Amino acid sequence: MLTRDDLIREYRTRSATFPALLLVYLIILGTMGATAFAII
Repeated sequence: MLTRDDLIREYRTRSATFPALLLVYLIILGTMGATAFAII
């Protein structure tokens, strides 16, 4: 059974990693789009 502190800790670690993952994803999409645009 998870305690409230465990939930808060879990939420903090997830909320810390989610923007980083989103940023990396956007950068990858951006470079793919830029290279596709350069090829065309």
